[in-house]
Order: sequence, then C-alpha cells, then structure tokens
Amino acid sequence: MAASPECTQQGRGLALVRRRPPAPPGLREALKARLWRSCSCSVQGAWALLQNLLPATRWLRQYQPREDLAGDVISGLVIGIILVPQAIAYSLLAGLQPIYSLYTSFFANLIYFLMGTSRHVSVGIFSLLCLMVGQVVDRELLQAGFDPAQDGPGPRANRSALNASATMPALGLQDCSRDCYAIRVATALTLLAGVYQVRSRAWA
Repeated sequence: MAASPECTQQGRGLALVRRRPPAPPGLREALKARLWRSCSCSVQGAWALLQNLLPATRWLRQYQPREDLAGDVISGLVIGIILVPQAIAYSLLAGLQPIYSLYTSFFANLIYFLMGTSRHVSVGIFSLLCLMVGQVVDRELLQAGFDPAQDGPGPRANRSALNASATMPALGLQDCSRDCYAIRVATALTLLAGVYQVRSRAWA
C-alpha cells in the first residue's frame, strides 16, 4: 500500500492506492528459477534429501530406549519365531534352498527399516509369489536338463548324455549345480519383475 503524493500536498490526508499485481513470470523464467532452487547446494538441502531417502533418521532421534526397547525386543523375538519356519516353507514352495528365504526375509525388513515410510506395513515373502516363482524355476530346470525333484548336482538321469552335454555348455552350467541354477533363475525373475514395476509406476 502507498500514499498518493498529490493528496498529501493538498492536505486531504493519506489516500490508499491499489497496486497492480505483478505480472506472472513466463514459463522460461519459472523453469529457470525452479532449476536454480533444485540445483543449489546447502546444508539444509542435503539434510532434507537425506531424510527423504532414509526416513528412519527423522524418528530415531525421538526414540526412547527405556520406554520402547523392551516392547521392540519382545515383538522382534515373536516375529523371528514365526518367520523362520514360515520362510523355510515358502522357500520349498519356490523350489529353492531354505537359506535363501531366510536371507530374503532378513534383508527385506532391514532395508525397509531404513527406507520405509509406514509403521504398519509387513515386508517379506508370501505364498502366492513363491508358488509363481516355483513354477518358473521348475520349468527352467526341466529345460536345462535338471530334475526339479532331485537335489543332486547333475542333470536328470533319464536324459541322454548327448542332450545334457549340448545343453550345459550352451547355458554355461558346467560348474553350476541344480541349486545354483535355480537361484539364478529366481534372481533374474525377481529382478525383471522389479524393473517392470518401477517402469510401470514411472509411466503412471
């Protein structure tokens, strides 16, 4: 708000004058200003970026061990008692060794502890996904010359030596056992599924 100088000189007192709103910046100027703000480096900006990447840094400072540690330890023990046999069963559904499901259950929860944004989300493996992965693993084992029901390192006995010798070098499986090939198939499948989900969310 500004006073009119003519009204002041005539003794009529101050008069309120409306200012015109500033003209909105053009698209180029707005993009330039937004790019400058996003590319400018500062301690506050770096700390905000770290907090967005690792949300655990926000609430860990407010964690009270005397009040919360006992309940967290008890809940962790209960979840561990339930999760170990559950992970072993799910690994057998997927056609893999039980140790891989234990790795998956442990590291998935550890990563979500650091990067998760919800307190009520349960992260881990589940039966439907394991059944779907197990079907793909069994099919690929059959095509590679392995017996899905066999735990040995070699190809199936009912396959001819010619077919087995032709299949193994083509896939690079001379030193790879059945378990090694199964975990390769499961890893490639889950990686491709994750890439597809990331791309679909980015396009949406």
